[in-house]
Amino acid sequence: MKFLILFAVLGVALSSESRKTYNGYQVFQTEVLDKSGATALQKLAVENDHFDFWSGIPSTGTKAELMASPEDIDALREFFTARNIGFKLKVPDVQNFIDEASKTNSKKEHNPESRYQLDWEDYYQFDVITDFIEELAQTYDYVSTQSIGKSFEGRDTKILSITKAAPGAPIIWLETGMHAREWIGPAVVTYAIRELLENSENQKYIDNLNFHILPVANPDGYEYTFNGDRLWRKTRSETGSGLGCKGVDPNRNFGYHFGESGVSSSKCSDVYNGPEPFSEPETANIRDFLETLDSIPEVAFAFHSAAEILLYPYGYDYDVFPENIDEIVALGDEFVDTLNAVNGMTFENIPSTDLYPCAGTSHDWYKGVLGSRFAYTLELRDQGYGFVLPPQQIVPSGEETWAAIKVLLDKVLE
Repeated sequence: MKFLILFAVLGVALSSESRKTYNGYQVFQTEVLDKSGATALQKLAVENDHFDFWSGIPSTGTKAELMASPEDIDALREFFTARNIGFKLKVPDVQNFIDEASKTNSKKEHNPESRYQLDWEDYYQFDVITDFIEELAQTYDYVSTQSIGKSFEGRDTKILSITKAAPGAPIIWLETGMHAREWIGPAVVTYAIRELLENSENQKYIDNLNFHILPVANPDGYEYTFNGDRLWRKTRSETGSGLGCKGVDPNRNFGYHFGESGVSSSKCSDVYNGPEPFSEPETANIRDFLETLDSIPEVAFAFHSAAEILLYPYGYDYDVFPENIDEIVALGDEFVDTLNAVNGMTFENIPSTDLYPCAGTSHDWYKGVLGSRFAYTLELRDQGYGFVLPPQQIVPSGEETWAAIKVLLDKVLE
């Protein structure tokens, strides 16, 4: 097709070590897609590297949001028009959108009376989050941190463990920061950690459950979003790409039905799944840690953004569900009802494939291989901002999510 000739080599731009800006980039939102439109966009997502799907790979009955570079805008419009896909301009200039969404009043001196810098009024880099969990480990004798291994660039991937409960107590595993640009995940999970440890109303959970929490699963990518490319998604590993494209989508790199759907073999794609399962040290570290625990986590929960939905397995193919699907759905319904009641949100509980089929995800592996009783992925707030949710929304997002997490914990305590 002639529009393909117009595409700039986005992989080269992303491989640059200078800070990437998005001046002139635009985001388009489609109408609700019929089967034909969804199929066309699904094919585009896995066969072409030059558009960023902000809302994930689309499916029938959903809207898609795609970002295009200035060089590719006309080509994307032509693609929509040729396939009778209605669309509108959502974000006229992505860099302006990022700059406006990032404004905050919290650029202030650290409060010397606070034990840690983290304050949930802004987003913070990897070292600040690590310092936060280290400080908690020094404060509580039943809290510890440990590195479960190094990232590709040599950063310690650290978890926080809360193990006041007796050995053999049910285990809760919480994981976020898998996709680098989804800053709201680490912010919400650290908010939940604070609530768990510093709110006396939650003591029953500490007394009866053991927690292992990973607040930044992809530290290299996360750090790169602060100093290189705000919208970077993948890890930062070398792939051998002739175009210099780096990284693998870690949430396509887990070893359960690896590579079967929702992935690309192009090393420049945001959904490149890697050469083999657990090729990334970040995902291999998670596997190795969880497989050494003395029991299987009762709950294994991943936090992503931004679609305002709770996803349950399996995601690798349509109409394939775990054996205890009824209790998974029932608990998920209670989770979203509780979340929505806090701030009037409208989250839904849906099968993963209703968002889009994709294989090699963490929650599929947690359920299908590890064997956790409950495995979910929560897609946190969008509110029209996608991956650049303003920091003013951290606290309300934390409030509603923590209320819903307690539903899971209460279920395990029954």
